[in-house]
Amino acid sequence: MVNFIEDFYYGNIEPQMRNIKQNSGFQKDFSRLCELEAELRMKLTGSEKKLFLEYADLWGIISEDIDFDSYKTGFRHGAGFALDAFAKTPE
Repeated sequence: MVNFIEDFYYGNIEPQMRNIKQNSGFQKDFSRLCELEAELRMKLTGSEKKLFLEYADLWGIISEDIDFDSYKTGFRHGAGFALDAFAKTPE
């Protein structure tokens, strides 16, 4: 992390990337979620399928908004820690 700013500037750091461990609870849950979605897509027809796909798409958009807000909040907290650690004089 010596060249963090440079790596971030040149796109070598992708904050949205996650490593998912094989056989982790998250990986199992995500796999099951994908299976359920595929099953629903096959079983639903017409307006039901359209409604489900709209629901799934909207949930994806909301999830992205939540992730972005968490990302910004993390930066704000980090800046607050840095300010507290380096800018304030000890009492």
